Amino acid sequence: MSAEKEEMDVEYLNEVAGQGFENMGTDETAVPRLLIAQALSDVVTNGQVPVGHFYNSITGEDYGESVDVIVCHFQKVWVEWKKNQGGYVGTYPVGGLEGVTGDNFKGMEHKDAEGNINDVIETWDYLVILPEHKEAGYLIFGSTRGNLKYLKGWNTQMRYLRTPSGKAAPLFSSVWTMTTGKDKSKSGQPYFSCNKDGKSSIVWKGWTSKELFLEYVTPARQVADQAVMLADNRTQAIEAPAEEAEESDSKY
Repeated sequence: MSAEKEEMDVEYLNEVAGQGFENMGTDETAVPRLLIAQALSDVVTNGQVPVGHFYNSITGEDYGESVDVIVCHFQKVWVEWKKNQGGYVGTYPVGGLEGVTGDNFKGMEHKDAEGNINDVIETWDYLVILPEHKEAGYLIFGSTRGNLKYLKGWNTQMRYLRTPSGKAAPLFSSVWTMTTGKDKSKSGQPYFSCNKDGKSSIVWKGWTSKELFLEYVTPARQVADQAVMLADNRTQAIEAPAEEAEESDSKY
């Protein structure tokens, strides 16, 4: 964002905040995903983003190997995909799709109205803001099978974090630095994840400022459920191998 745009006085817009979107519904919008560029990602093959960098799935903006985030909301959803990453079908609340067989550990499937057997993957979605890229608005950082064990480590850090007074810190209390690292799947396929020597690379940076809390976190929590359901789920937004990462001795 240019310095001119940063310094421009736009207080007058507060009087008409949110207006003009009366005819724009949920079918015409999507919440961008915060993704990690992989070797076969479109943004890598077209030279837009280097492999291993975080990027915005809609704008293609390159955020680099590290990015700061504030988690506003966490939600588990079921995402239905055509077989072999053949395309996005739909997003549902956990348990909200009838006729699903199997389980989250061995794999789930769903037979659609046309008789096709699709994969159903339970996904962890984090609604985040980027303090250094506030103009990007809200993004969804979603789990992939190759990243789950590192995100469990992050969840553990957030769950047991305490404020200076010793009270349990709320989910949205902190700024976290996420960094990518090289990883390897069980079959030996290289890719990038939040891996650092077999542990989560995500580290606590500091507390969320009151300004960020009031201007970004509070509004985000009011629309969080809807935002997760509107995540950008185009086929090219799949950024990691379907198989799980190679096991290591240290889970977190």
